[in-house]
Amino acid sequence: MRRPLRTRSLLLGSLLLLLSLVLATATVWGYVEGGGPLAIATGRRPATPTADIATPTPTPVLPTPTPTPTPPVAAIPPDLPLSARAAILVQDEPELVLFERNADEPLPPASTAKIVTALTVLRHAGLEEVLTVQEEDLVDPVAESHMGLQAGDTVTVHDLLVGLLLPSGNDAAKTLSRVIGERLPGDQPPVERFAAAMNAVAAELGMTGSHFVDPSGDDAEGQVVTARDMVIAARALLREPVLVSIVAMQRAEVRIGGPKARVIRLENTNQLLAQDGVFGIKTGTTDQAGQCLLVAYRAPSGTQIAVILGSQDRYGDARALLGLPEPPPPSPTPEPAA
Repeated sequence: MRRPLRTRSLLLGSLLLLLSLVLATATVWGYVEGGGPLAIATGRRPATPTADIATPTPTPVLPTPTPTPTPPVAAIPPDLPLSARAAILVQDEPELVLFERNADEPLPPASTAKIVTALTVLRHAGLEEVLTVQEEDLVDPVAESHMGLQAGDTVTVHDLLVGLLLPSGNDAAKTLSRVIGERLPGDQPPVERFAAAMNAVAAELGMTGSHFVDPSGDDAEGQVVTARDMVIAARALLREPVLVSIVAMQRAEVRIGGPKARVIRLENTNQLLAQDGVFGIKTGTTDQAGQCLLVAYRAPSGTQIAVILGSQDRYGDARALLGLPEPPPPSPTPEPAA
């Protein structure tokens, strides 16, 4: 049975209307989603204009700075003339042994032993602690180096360390070792207990060839050090800011309390401190030890440490090792007018 013509016309019109709606919807979707009309034939969105894209600014790459080269260390001839029985010169960072002669021979230390005395004090007393000097701490001011203490004086540990390391005061060493030794365990006299503590510090640092008996560094049976070990002690001192500041002083004043309150002026026995770059460390002299010297020096290539034991001319030996100039001759004293 055939449908009437009117019905077919209605169906055809409906189909055309539906097709128009589909096309209109696709066009609107293209504007919304792609920012413009769709290319119906390809189904692709139009390319976004390049003017709308922010181009990132590249971060400039700076050239790596060329490190300043470390000046080379001057070679030291192994037969360098020295009067010392033992000597060694080392550099830190990088660690180098620049010269050595009999560096492992045990020798008397004289007052260079006071470096280990000072390191031991720092482990057992506070810098601002006040100690009282007793009669037994005093020394013969003619025969021994001293800072000028008297019985009854009250002095801080810091100022006793100044007196220990600048004028090499044996009275300061006796006061410090007695007071601290009394606090340490053991049945021995206080100074012997303190010496045992010195040996404990030396062992802790790795000073395998040294042994201490007297905190002052006086000649004593069995008291020996090696030049190599004293480099270790010097490095330990340089890690202690308060000791570094003390050994670099050419002179200082310390305030003494007690019944005879006063100010004592102290001079450093290390004559090399007048040289540019020298900032420590310690002298020592006894009959058995001869002239001894530890020097810390800021060389162009880095910090250097020189140890000289058993010398007849410690300052000449140090200048030869470190390449320091000889001091200028003293100016002649003008003659008085007639």
